[in-house]
Amino acid sequence: MLDQAGIGKGTIYLYFENKRDLFLEMLRSIAQAQLTVIRAALAQEGTLRQRLERLFRAFAHLAEEESDNFNVYMSALYGVNRAFQAEATKLLRDYVAVIGLMLEQSQTRGEIHSHNIEATALMVLSLTESYILSAKVLGQSELVIVQQAGPVAELILRGIGTSVS
Repeated sequence: MLDQAGIGKGTIYLYFENKRDLFLEMLRSIAQAQLTVIRAALAQEGTLRQRLERLFRAFAHLAEEESDNFNVYMSALYGVNRAFQAEATKLLRDYVAVIGLMLEQSQTRGEIHSHNIEATALMVLSLTESYILSAKVLGQSELVIVQQAGPVAELILRGIGTSVS
């Protein structure tokens, strides 16, 4: 990476003491960039369903357009490299907080009722990330994935439901 950027290997250590510090800073930078995209998607007014769809599309876009960064963050978060899991966990709390704020606003407007906003936010985040990552592994295109924003938002809002006998 340094060679491609035309930076001498010793130069980078003027700013970072070791590779671990460099990677941690890169991880923080990735998370902040992703949070900026997510906050922008959720900042627009609309119903909870519309905001959930925008959240889904934002994650789909990040997974496609920023796939290297998205994969680095996911790898750190889900324990591929345990040395960075603690930092990734701190950053995960930021994601949950951003989604939690959206849910609190929706609860204030009477759109939902949740006894535990943080747990609900974690479920929304988990379903969204997991769906997109799994769809990518299955070879689905960004267009196909994005088309699922509505159905995923509907599933979050209504649950799977049961058949009436």
